[in-house]
Amino acid sequence: MGIVFNVRKPRQFNYKPRFYDPKKDELEQLKAKYGPIGDKYKRKIDFRAAMNKKKEEKLSKPFPVTKILLFACVVVMLVYVLIYFVEKWQ
Repeated sequence: MGIVFNVRKPRQFNYKPRFYDPKKDELEQLKAKYGPIGDKYKRKIDFRAAMNKKKEEKLSKPFPVTKILLFACVVVMLVYVLIYFVEKWQ
């Protein structure tokens, strides 16, 4: 009775790639990044949008306090020097 109900297990599938092509992998990543347009892939970079993004990032950062203090010190020194020379000149 063991022969009638003997069920064989299916063979296992063990696939191991033989080589790795980094150029093909890079190309696939670029295709995924830029997306297909017909047979070609778009490679247009929007410089205006990139510049606007950088400008917004720069404007969103607060002005450093050290620069403000340095500027104030320079202005005070210039005013002092001007007042000193104007009094001496008269």
